[in-house]
Amino acid sequence: MFTALLRHPVKLIIGVLLALFAAYEISVRFLAYTADAYVMSDIIVISSEVEGPVSRLAVQNNQAVSAGQLLFEIEKTPYQLKVQQTQAAVQQAQADLELAKDEVNSAKAGISSAQAVLTNAQAQLGRVKSLSTEGFSPEAALDVATRDVATATANVLTAQAALDVSNRRVAVVGATIVAAQADLAKAQYDFSKTTVAAPEAGRIAPFTIRQGDYLKTGTEVLAVVTDRRTRVVANLPERHLARIRSGQRVWLTLGSDPWVVHYGRVSGIAAGVSRSPDNPQVVPYVEPTTDWVRLPRRFPIEITLDDWPAGLGLFNGADARALIWF
Repeated sequence: MFTALLRHPVKLIIGVLLALFAAYEISVRFLAYTADAYVMSDIIVISSEVEGPVSRLAVQNNQAVSAGQLLFEIEKTPYQLKVQQTQAAVQQAQADLELAKDEVNSAKAGISSAQAVLTNAQAQLGRVKSLSTEGFSPEAALDVATRDVATATANVLTAQAALDVSNRRVAVVGATIVAAQADLAKAQYDFSKTTVAAPEAGRIAPFTIRQGDYLKTGTEVLAVVTDRRTRVVANLPERHLARIRSGQRVWLTLGSDPWVVHYGRVSGIAAGVSRSPDNPQVVPYVEPTTDWVRLPRRFPIEITLDDWPAGLGLFNGADARALIWF
């Protein structure tokens, strides 16, 4: 039979191709292999939360930093002046509040005084009416006493109105103090953001910002590559997803440590990928083509190594290869 196939090379080639195809289809039922894998850890992108020129740059490319270590500073003077301005506004508002409270006390005293005058006028009117009934008081005296009571009543109402105005002024100044304190808190917050420190330990990725550069709010300045959640991300064809499970054993080789097999386990399976690079990058996008070949849709699988090799170092984005047995 083999001799017959040799006489028909086309049949031989087709037979070999079919055998290879069958072997491949059988193998993918039991294992998944990909060279589209890379090393990854958490990367913290540091952006400016306030705008201004960089007055100090305290780190260099690839420098190791500890948590809380100074990275850079933005010119502090405008923000310090803003803090002083808002502090003065708070102090002015507090002084206005004390003055408004004094006005309230004064208005209360005015009411007491006006009420005393009214009480005296009402008593005088009562005496005049009594004497007028007995014929001992002229009509003019009754008119004067009645007028005094009306005047005193009006003065009491005026004093009460003044008290109402003073109370409202206290409320208005109180609201002004709250607003001024909020402005002060915002100014102090902005001032604190002129100094930027590393949120976690790691290494500084190469950056292009230099001292003197003017930063806008939200400008990405540099990135801290941390050692947290060190992992390998392997992009596997979608045909394997039904058989991938968390905790499955994985054999790995790392581009920075070739010819050495490392061991890990599946720690995460992507729930989905973006179908277009134009979509928001919250969902990962895996390029479905390489050169001119259209590849099957691939999904990122996270793999955690049992132990990261001592002394190997962490190189984010370094190549890796992964083999998973089902």
